[in-house]
Amino acid sequence: MRTIMFLTLSAAALATGGCAADMERAYAGAAWAGERPEVDELDGPGVAILDPWLAQTREGVTVVTLGFRDAAEGDVSEDVAHRANIWFRRYADSNRDMRITDEEIRVALVTAAGRYGR
Repeated sequence: MRTIMFLTLSAAALATGGCAADMERAYAGAAWAGERPEVDELDGPGVAILDPWLAQTREGVTVVTLGFRDAAEGDVSEDVAHRANIWFRRYADSNRDMRITDEEIRVALVTAAGRYGR
């Protein structure tokens, strides 16, 4: 009985060890770490829809490319642009008065870009 239990546990350990090794290879590198390519400017049909502070500032490009998976390569669809605009306007409106001031925009850009850090 001990021999059977020992062989069963040994086989289970070997099988689990093989899976762990495969998982390490499968999740190694940028795909696992969530790293995305560095993008200097945005492209695509959604750029014309993006609020200027998202489309024309370094921090805005960072927010869009790192905050929206669909725009990770810098290609912005209209859907992503609408979602980014809505998200950013809500994020930037710190006093919730349904208006965003230049100061709120600047603070929100720096803060949001910092969340995604490069």
